[in-house]
Amino acid sequence: MLAALLLEPNRTVPLDTVMAVLWGEEPPPTATASLHNHVARLRRSLHDIGGARLRTMPHGLEMRVGEDELDRDVFERRVRRAQEARHREDWEAAEQDASAALALWRGTPFADVPALVGHPVVTFLQEQRLQALECRFEALLRLDRLDGLAAELGILVKEHPFRETLHRQLMLVLGRTNRRAEALALFRSLRRALTDELGVEPGPAVQDAHREVLRSAAVPSRESPAVPVARRTLSARMPPRLAQLPAPPAGFVGRAEHIAEIRTELESGRSRTALAVISGMPGVGKTGLALHIAEQLRHAFPDGQLYLNLHGATPGVAPLDPLDALAVLLHGLGVDARRIPCDVGAASALLRSALAPTRTLLVLDDAASVSQVRPLLPAGAGCAVLLTSRRPLATLGASAHLHLDPLSPRDSALLLEGASGRSWTASDAEPVAQLVALCGNLPLALRVSAARLRSRRTLSVEKLVERLARQEDRLDHLELEDLSVRRSLMAAHEALLASSDPRDGGAAAALVLIGALDLPEYGAPLMAAAVEGTERSAEEALDRLAEVALLQEVGWGRYVPHDLVRDFARELAGRPGEQARNAEAAERSLRWYQERLTQCAAALRPDTGRTPEHPRHPEHPGGRTGTVFADTAEALAWGDAEAANLLFLAGSGAHGRLGPNRTLDLINALFPYLHDRGRVQDLERLTQHAITLARSSGNTAAEGRALGHLASARYSAGHVRQALLLLDEAVELSEHLSDDVARMRHLGNRAALLRELNQDADARATLTRCLALRPDHLTPGEEAILLGHQGYVAELTDLRSALSYHLRSRELAREVGSAVIEQVALCNMGRAHLGLSEPAHALQSFEEALRVMAAGVAHWNAERETRLGQAQALRALGRLAQAGEACTPLLQEAAARGDSYGRGLAEYEFGHVLRALGDERAALNLWGSALSALEGTDAQVLADLRALTSAPTAAADS
Repeated sequence: MLAALLLEPNRTVPLDTVMAVLWGEEPPPTATASLHNHVARLRRSLHDIGGARLRTMPHGLEMRVGEDELDRDVFERRVRRAQEARHREDWEAAEQDASAALALWRGTPFADVPALVGHPVVTFLQEQRLQALECRFEALLRLDRLDGLAAELGILVKEHPFRETLHRQLMLVLGRTNRRAEALALFRSLRRALTDELGVEPGPAVQDAHREVLRSAAVPSRESPAVPVARRTLSARMPPRLAQLPAPPAGFVGRAEHIAEIRTELESGRSRTALAVISGMPGVGKTGLALHIAEQLRHAFPDGQLYLNLHGATPGVAPLDPLDALAVLLHGLGVDARRIPCDVGAASALLRSALAPTRTLLVLDDAASVSQVRPLLPAGAGCAVLLTSRRPLATLGASAHLHLDPLSPRDSALLLEGASGRSWTASDAEPVAQLVALCGNLPLALRVSAARLRSRRTLSVEKLVERLARQEDRLDHLELEDLSVRRSLMAAHEALLASSDPRDGGAAAALVLIGALDLPEYGAPLMAAAVEGTERSAEEALDRLAEVALLQEVGWGRYVPHDLVRDFARELAGRPGEQARNAEAAERSLRWYQERLTQCAAALRPDTGRTPEHPRHPEHPGGRTGTVFADTAEALAWGDAEAANLLFLAGSGAHGRLGPNRTLDLINALFPYLHDRGRVQDLERLTQHAITLARSSGNTAAEGRALGHLASARYSAGHVRQALLLLDEAVELSEHLSDDVARMRHLGNRAALLRELNQDADARATLTRCLALRPDHLTPGEEAILLGHQGYVAELTDLRSALSYHLRSRELAREVGSAVIEQVALCNMGRAHLGLSEPAHALQSFEEALRVMAAGVAHWNAERETRLGQAQALRALGRLAQAGEACTPLLQEAAARGDSYGRGLAEYEFGHVLRALGDERAALNLWGSALSALEGTDAQVLADLRALTSAPTAAADS
């Protein structure tokens, strides 16, 4: 109602007109009553108690407004004043009045009143705005104040493709700011649009602007027009030497290997044009490297260098059309603009003919696509092309292709130092390293930071680090004058949005989703689950983002964004109107992880809901039996692929996005994977986190589970006594909760740990307590675990009886398809045979366990103990060379996993093999290393190691 009345202020608006705005042509029966209500509410909102403002007239309503009270009136008056100043060429006044008028503009008039869309007043106001803009631009052109005009005009020209005044002004701005190629391309684009759509040529004002640009860029031809263009020589069409290259960046650092590679490729003799492509993410320094190399190659191309910015990702500027790009290159070679063909194929052939007899270097910067570039390539053997693009442009068949990564930390610090004009001291090393890391080693970000340091001498590196460390406004501080990481990334995102390729639209949406999910890595299954789409479409979107260098593919199907791309994606996801949709997608991804991880745990512990803690005493967390994984190998492979994200979500780095209870469930479900893969450090960190969460939230059951898991991690690292103390706490908690099943599991593991410490009586007493809690019905998997405990404790007194327990455990494990429990049982059988001095039978058990592991289902504790047992059995059989061969992969794997305990045990055994082979010195070296690795643990071999290293001669004689 207010909008309808303000369209005709201080005049009576008929009630029919008001009703038509409110309800259309067919108002409801209640319209009159509703209208009275609207009038009353509007008066209250305007504090118009007496009705002086909103008047009820005999046949309508009238809204009274005073002078300068309606911004529309003020806007129209200022536009008139600006136009009057323009006519009398008072450019300062024209600029001031036009700017004042435009300052009142807030967007499309009455944008929130659908009934007024297309109203004549709205159309009039929009036209007035365009006239104000044109008046302001004209004044700034006359005053030679061109900063920022190209970007503004570029956007408007896209919005109004037939408005000649805007095109003329943009052409002049581009021509006067040394962007003549773009100005000429703009003219060709306008001319083509006008002739194709309207059948007219551009007006005189645009023609005059075109001539001005040509005059500033033209190279006079010294040849008669009668000579065919294709037969002209280069010296007849151009000055003695073309030199179009912009200056390379000052203080260039690094990239020596890349520079040498491309120079060698472009300088070497060949039968066709040499082509080198430099691709990479926004801001990584592609243009800088290309210009640096081109500067070094001047001597190799005596006929000169051509340079053309193809604007594949320039904010507010459309990529150059191939025909426009050809026109610019040919014009640079001295070809009269009137003789440049209007057909791409003909113009491309003319360019090849012109360059064929020359040695010319072309630098084509910021290419958008293969189709844009291919017509621009010469064919002569003497020419070379250096091309930059965010995309790899693989189908061009480049003789050299370089995907540019961010700088190394050392080169980043050198660039920062040189560009900032500062010198670093030893005390600056840490803050400079922090600044470099926050800039992501990205040259564009480093140059912005360096410019800030240079322009503000009081700004310390520490203060700049402090600002950049605030993630929410990091990109704000990486923007200065014409340098902007955000604008560079925004151009890439907008190019995807504007593309007609449906894959690009999906890629743009995927980048927003990446910001919403905010995880370390991304894969197609996760992205598909988040948007309830297909994995194929998700894979296409991720591949596309990798092609335009907004993602890096770190492994097959695994993608990671650069840190600054990650910040930008977060900004996209946080835009108004995006939060609700993105929150739903993020929640779906979290549910997907929880469900899939539960299925992974069930696949690793089939029919038990339990987790073997170590080769001698299996234990587990609760879990479902259903699984989408074909086997345990597939479940482990999924865990390997998603480990980074799972550890992030379960750890403190996720800032509790799951909440305490869901985080505790996630950590619990992660245990089988982490345990089987031997990721002891991750296991310890997460279980400590789980204990803290459980205690703070009062979740005693979760605390007990976490204590049991931490005991497993401590055992795996050789700290048996620490593990025993943790299990004692877990047993106490289960007693407090009256949870007999949990207490049975903890007591079974406790009995195995006491057996590990050779505390026979306590071990048997604890096992008796465990078996007393045994329920009436056990699954075969649960039974197999208890049999393993019984067999291990029995090894202290009756090895034959222990063997029977382990054999039955193995049979049940095979019944339920638990490769992990089978590995444990086979390993324990081998240990029992060694104790019975039956190395041949022991070797058979160990090798059978390794065959089970060969299927990709390797339980690290079991593998470690099995390979040690295999080496011991081979040594006992006198097969020393094979025993040494068995130790080698164990040493390598333990080192790769960071398992110092496993490495120490392997070195101890390998030392015995070497001594048996007669290499006492090597054995002593290994034992010394093993002692260092095992000190502080509860390893059973420690006493023997100390004796071996302190009295080597006696040890050798014994």
